[in-house]
Amino acid sequence: MPAVWRYPLALVAVPALVCAQWYAAPAGIRPPSQGSGASILPGGRIVAPAGGQFATGPSPFGLAVSAAGKAVATAVPGPDASALTLMERGTGGRWEVRQVPARAPETPFRSGAPDWRDASRGLVFSGQRAAFVAEGAAGRISLLDWNTGRIRAIDLNRGGAAASYAGALAFDASSGLLYAADAANSRIAVIEARSRQVIAWAGVGLPPAALALSPDRRKLYVAAAGALRVVDVSDPSTPKVEAAIATGPPDRAGEAPAGPFGVAAAGGRVFVSNGGDDSVTVIDAAANRVEAEIPIRIPGFESLRGVLPAGLAYHAPSGLLLVAEAGINAVGVIDTRAGRVIGHIPAGWFPTGVAIGGDSVFALNARGAGPNAPFGESQWLRGSVSVFPVPSLEELPSRTALVMEANGFQPRAGAAPPLPAGVRYVVLIVKEGRSYDETLGDIPGASNGPAMSFPDLARFGTRGYVDGRRQRLSIKDLNITPNHHAIALQWAFSDNFYADSPSWTAALEHLGRHGAAVEAFGARQAFDANIRDQDRAAQFIGEIEKSCVKTGAELPRLLFIHLPNDRTGPARASDGYPYEESFVADNDLALGRILEFLSGTKWWNRMAVFVTENDALGGVDHIDARRTVLLCAGPWIRRNYVSHANTGFPGLLKTIFRLLGAPPMSLLDAAATDLSDCFRATPDPAVYRALPVDQRLFDPAARAAPKN
Repeated sequence: MPAVWRYPLALVAVPALVCAQWYAAPAGIRPPSQGSGASILPGGRIVAPAGGQFATGPSPFGLAVSAAGKAVATAVPGPDASALTLMERGTGGRWEVRQVPARAPETPFRSGAPDWRDASRGLVFSGQRAAFVAEGAAGRISLLDWNTGRIRAIDLNRGGAAASYAGALAFDASSGLLYAADAANSRIAVIEARSRQVIAWAGVGLPPAALALSPDRRKLYVAAAGALRVVDVSDPSTPKVEAAIATGPPDRAGEAPAGPFGVAAAGGRVFVSNGGDDSVTVIDAAANRVEAEIPIRIPGFESLRGVLPAGLAYHAPSGLLLVAEAGINAVGVIDTRAGRVIGHIPAGWFPTGVAIGGDSVFALNARGAGPNAPFGESQWLRGSVSVFPVPSLEELPSRTALVMEANGFQPRAGAAPPLPAGVRYVVLIVKEGRSYDETLGDIPGASNGPAMSFPDLARFGTRGYVDGRRQRLSIKDLNITPNHHAIALQWAFSDNFYADSPSWTAALEHLGRHGAAVEAFGARQAFDANIRDQDRAAQFIGEIEKSCVKTGAELPRLLFIHLPNDRTGPARASDGYPYEESFVADNDLALGRILEFLSGTKWWNRMAVFVTENDALGGVDHIDARRTVLLCAGPWIRRNYVSHANTGFPGLLKTIFRLLGAPPMSLLDAAATDLSDCFRATPDPAVYRALPVDQRLFDPAARAAPKN
């Protein structure tokens, strides 16, 4: 049975919201779109990157610039992706871009040999047309030479360690030494590049995340979780850790904040980005001690975090430190002499790396947007590289203003859209992995107008299809999700809602800290298709009846329920699942049962119910691959209404926080568009009656005999 865990009612006062103004993402009801200048993102933010934009492979990790600044490389992970995207400055200064496929070691990469096993952020040039690429979990580093078309490998699974993870790299061209992070074994390898042999190891005590060499190449700086290790490499055959320095303040639990991380060394100082705290630690390189902390804050949101500073690059002529700000789609500009942030430059979506070549800045944008249906290969994960000049002080104010507006950090005029004070209880039901089109894409619209739909993609809709895979009869025109559709048409649904890296646990903890009693069912349990969603629903209903209905106790302010079986699983006919699609029917019936139960309780007239997915990775969508299901139900929800507000998980959380009187959790939800348009001013107490499942698809009564 799924785990049940609770947060007690916190005996604290609920603080005021972060500021008096109200905020929303700038896209309004416009759906995601890609343009040559500005693009609308899933969730409603806008990116309008400075300079030129060049597409990379999917989800790029690494970024490297050659010493002359005339070549740029990015690395991408996975067996189905290109290993490198190469940008080389050609005739007339134009950048020429090409993809270099990943190949097995010691083979020409033009020969069609097998793909690499992995790739990570480790990437450095060893010459104008050659680079070292770390292969992540493969435990290797490969040297790619695109003059000769050869790939040669270095194996880190030596020296008494196994299962190495090849990560960040640093290269000393003057000595021909390569330094490699082995995150799995918390150590650094020293490699002689010419012979490709590991000549020494240094344990650093924590999984290394980023590397940088000192200007004189005698020290290696190793950034890890909340710490910097200073490794003396003056004698590379015997590297020694000479200092361990804490970086960034600890979080509330007393542990080091999480990444991402970046490190740069210049001018007698070392700079370390602290992704969990939105700050940069400045270290005196001679004394090996912290000199200062530079906070990165957004005006009006100073108490919130979410900038996510990552990669760093130092521009010596100006003394500017550039910071990839993944959380706000920008590159921050820090005046290292004054020790403060002086502006932001707009970049693409989720920049994680930044580098400087000559007077050009290169920002690596890790995310892309777009549909993954109905035709052709999906391009939705493709990242990009932004290329623009080192910023001048004169342009920073206008560039910064654009970043603030594009992220929704500029206050809106007038009063915030109201939410009904009559809602006291919120139920959040999270399912697992379906796109909008494949579930609700057959709904043409609602009373307020049409929806962005694509009926041909609605394989789990009212005229769905189940595949017997030549072992049983396939069935067409089957109503697979009658309850999803009935809930959507009785109350409200969104056709412009997107999944973006939720942290449900963090949200529940946030509510618990700010005075809302929370009860969660299955939130910490891994997906297990052997557990029926019917059983999860029954456990939830039984627990509430036992602890609240029969005793008269107060219902928790937030109920969180995990119903993951729409992720599907292998058919088990003897257990009631004759098709893979049967798991979706199990999920649909469980949802209907829960809503019927809730609508029959005494708390119903003060309740709002939200239903969504954990992600949209299981299906396809013609608007955007991240578009997913959102249903809103309850007496205070509009009847037969489709919301067109471009929003996502942060907007859903913002709505819940507002309903329960909690402040924003991060920059992302503080500036998101909420779901206030889905609510009505007066309640309609109509209840819900669950619709039965087609037993050709799923038999709730069937039970396989237990295995001995």
